[in-house]
Amino acid sequence: MLTHLAGPYVVGIDAGGTKTRCVVLTLGGALAGSGTGPGANPNSGGDTAGALTTALSEALGDLDRTLILTGVFGIAGAGSAGRPAAVAAARQAWQAVGLRGSPAVVTDIAVAFAAGTSEPKGIVVFSGTGAGAAVINDGTIVQRADGYGWLVGDEGSAVWLGKEAVRAALAAYDGRGSPTLLTDSVPRALLGATVVAEIDAERRRPRRPRALAMAGAPSSSPGAPLLSQAVTLSSGGGTPLGTPLRSGTGTAVLLPDPPGPPSGDGPGPPPGNGRYPPTGNVPHPASGDGPAGPHRPAGPPGSHGPPGHPGSHGPPGSHGPPGHPGGHGPRGDPGGYGPRGDPAPPGHPEVPGTPPNPRLAQAIIKEVYGRPPAALGRLGPVVAAAAAAGDPVARRITEEAAQWLLRDVDAVRPALSDPSAPVVMHGSVLREGPVAEAVRTGLRDRFAAAPRCAGDGAVGAAGMALRRLGHPLPG
Repeated sequence: MLTHLAGPYVVGIDAGGTKTRCVVLTLGGALAGSGTGPGANPNSGGDTAGALTTALSEALGDLDRTLILTGVFGIAGAGSAGRPAAVAAARQAWQAVGLRGSPAVVTDIAVAFAAGTSEPKGIVVFSGTGAGAAVINDGTIVQRADGYGWLVGDEGSAVWLGKEAVRAALAAYDGRGSPTLLTDSVPRALLGATVVAEIDAERRRPRRPRALAMAGAPSSSPGAPLLSQAVTLSSGGGTPLGTPLRSGTGTAVLLPDPPGPPSGDGPGPPPGNGRYPPTGNVPHPASGDGPAGPHRPAGPPGSHGPPGHPGSHGPPGSHGPPGHPGGHGPRGDPGGYGPRGDPAPPGHPEVPGTPPNPRLAQAIIKEVYGRPPAALGRLGPVVAAAAAAGDPVARRITEEAAQWLLRDVDAVRPALSDPSAPVVMHGSVLREGPVAEAVRTGLRDRFAAAPRCAGDGAVGAAGMALRRLGHPLPG
């Protein structure tokens, strides 16, 4: 072993909803080992003890366990409500790899702040699997906003972005929302290009003719089979359903298809038939108020959404989010999100005259509900890419995400006594892209010091362990 990597050591873990990172540092701050594991947040479907054990075992490798002095585990979901379970899981993992004692357990929010500064106090705004903001003082959360999990909070997180992207795509498919590039990019990201191509190919296969016969109808000629007078049913041909078959009565029976490949959904109605617009755009309501948005329904009249949240909006003139004039009224209203308020983005994937493919929507639903909620976070970059390409629906989602995160900052800011304290941005959503840019701009408007970008949360946790031993992390 190299001299500068000789023990003693400290351990740091950042256990989030989608990934668990572990590092082993020397007292001088040199990296002696690292490891990864799956998501550890039980609220997002993770096995906390298993994820911690996997990452810790990989990071330790063949290092002498007796040289490990201490460790700090930052675990998602380790707030007051989930702390007992998080502490138990940390101890279980610690002992499973042959270490003595037990590590200190804090929330992943505390290690997120420590990953961006060595100062003991300041603000962290975070957006990864979870999202929110907090004032931190020496590893303790003084005040926090959000970070409540995907089901009841985490607005502005990668999971929230993914959920809104799926909603927008489904709304565009069935006619409730505006055309968007997400109808193409979301299924490709969730299902893969090959599966999407197979679903589309299945749809385009022509229907094979089927025969309709009258069971029990009298034969038209002696010796003819009982099931006779068949009518061929195909697109644009054959006798229409309900047409009397010569004479007699009986029960209509669809004869089985002849052997061959599945027929698929078949082509949709021709353009201009009254059901689907010949332009290929998503159908719009004929009258009345347009929906509040492609990814969130409107609330009751007169209701008010929170600042930066275009969720519940009443009639025109009600209070909308910052940057959006008025409420969401009839289509064409400046603040409205109705289908006609957004032009179809360039390169919209819908084929003119072709209705949405119901099989594609059902495949998306099956994929979403078949995986842990945290898996939706992989759609965060998809939304960011569509927004960067100018898609109005995706841009609206990213703008709303940034507004939510800045609202979190505003909620905890009064608890920060020192206005010059550092402000740290942490998480995958806040590294780069439209949400990160908007949040960074908002933070510069609110604070004297420029926001800092956090590094590896596991290194931040190990730095906390070093400080507790009186060995602050260099740099």
